[in-house]
Amino acid sequence: MGKKDLGYGFTNIDNKFILHYDRDVYSTFYKVIDLPTFEVIQSNGSSIHYFKDKNHVYLDSYMNSFCILEDVKPSDFEIIDFENGFASTTHCDYVFEVRLPYRFKKIKEIGGMYQNVDDDIYFAYHHKVEGADAATFEVLHGQVVGNVAKDKSHVYFRHEIVSEADAKSFSFLKECFSDAYYRECDHTFYALDRQSAFYIDTIAKNIKTIKTKKVEKFGFEVKDELGYAFDENYTYLFGKRKKID
Repeated sequence: MGKKDLGYGFTNIDNKFILHYDRDVYSTFYKVIDLPTFEVIQSNGSSIHYFKDKNHVYLDSYMNSFCILEDVKPSDFEIIDFENGFASTTHCDYVFEVRLPYRFKKIKEIGGMYQNVDDDIYFAYHHKVEGADAATFEVLHGQVVGNVAKDKSHVYFRHEIVSEADAKSFSFLKECFSDAYYRECDHTFYALDRQSAFYIDTIAKNIKTIKTKKVEKFGFEVKDELGYAFDENYTYLFGKRKKID
């Protein structure tokens, strides 16, 4: 049996299949991959792997399953930022497996996970925030929250409009950003506008409107390392309400 060590735990067996730490991988692509010329471009051995053969460039990462980077020639491919999945050719740029509709040089980072490209706003580089006003667009608590923003007309969660929220009065409760530790304080928050409260979980990709009768009475506090929101009638833990006895 002929074995070719490709590095980072990958082995080519007889130019017939690829093992990664003794596990057969990418078998559904064997009709496409040119196994004799298949090699690793760059890998961290676990969650990001770039490959090439004489015909194609391939990517397997925590952001995507194994795929061909379309319209990319192996001779014309450059990894710009390995950890963030930035790669480039002479005619297009990629973030992981996604081909961008613009070039990297046009990006203006505006905080959190948002970018300005010729006054169009994007979330995570490839989700266009439709209708966003670049002149008034701001990312709220970008260093901590990262995926909530607003402009003169709308509040945005990720790349979508939060239709229930009033942009002029929307803001996070400042108590969520104090030095007091509470469970999941890095991704669960509460916010208010003039008529409603909101529970936001940035990891679960969830924003929940809370109908409270008196917005001015809605607050937040930490008890026993748990973050509770409250109004006159209820407490809220991870967005779920419980009537105050």
